[in-house]
Amino acid sequence: MKTIRKTGICFILVLTVACLSLVGCGKSYDYQFSMPNKGDTIAIFKTSMGDFTVRFFEKEAPKAVENFVEHAKAGYYDGVTFHRVIEDFMIQGGDPEGTGKGGESIYGEEFEDEIVSYLSPYRGALCMANRGADSTNTSQFFIVTCTDTDVSRAERLNKSDSTPKENKVAQEKLDLYAEKGGAIWLDNEVSTLYNLSTGDRANKHTVFGQVIDGMDVVDAISQVPVYSEEEYIDAQIDDKNQTEVMENKPKEDVIINTIEITEYSPS
Repeated sequence: MKTIRKTGICFILVLTVACLSLVGCGKSYDYQFSMPNKGDTIAIFKTSMGDFTVRFFEKEAPKAVENFVEHAKAGYYDGVTFHRVIEDFMIQGGDPEGTGKGGESIYGEEFEDEIVSYLSPYRGALCMANRGADSTNTSQFFIVTCTDTDVSRAERLNKSDSTPKENKVAQEKLDLYAEKGGAIWLDNEVSTLYNLSTGDRANKHTVFGQVIDGMDVVDAISQVPVYSEEEYIDAQIDDKNQTEVMENKPKEDVIINTIEITEYSPS
């Protein structure tokens, strides 16, 4: 009996240690960077500057993935531009109007955020864009292009005695931001940590995909010349068409020719 009890205790200890590297005994933090399985749904963005490929997280963000995939299949994104581009931050598209104010979901209304602790706005993440409020997702999306990410503020707050244990961010997540890059301030858990002293709303952006090929094309798009804030203000004064001159809008259109939805087949 003693042998059995010891064996059982050892098994529990091994299981506990294994779970420490996972999120709630679920997916590990680096799951986001794993390759899809054969037959999984992927999207190939065919743009005026080249192609890139994205995998989806259908189990974690089913509504966001369904919305995007069905829009793509219907040609909703064909001919749409990346209307907002900020170097070393992100490229944003999905608005047929090209103003940042348009777009609709397949559900006929805005839909809820799908936040999962082990999916984050790391470099290459495909995320839902919203209106700066919870559950305001429609058709717009953005892809993160950040490279060097400073995690020192989050680490400092993690170590503070005044930070509640439940608000501390896993070091594994911060290590991935430091290694991979990303928009750390958009991370729901990190922005909650940042805003503890102010009570401000934490950022929420559903991460529903990850670039798995062609990140060099995404980077090239992120570096195109864009209109500055001064040029935007001048256009306002001159009463020019505001859809033609907007801050961070590319001076020459970067067009999504089409988005092909297909199955992943490793070579």
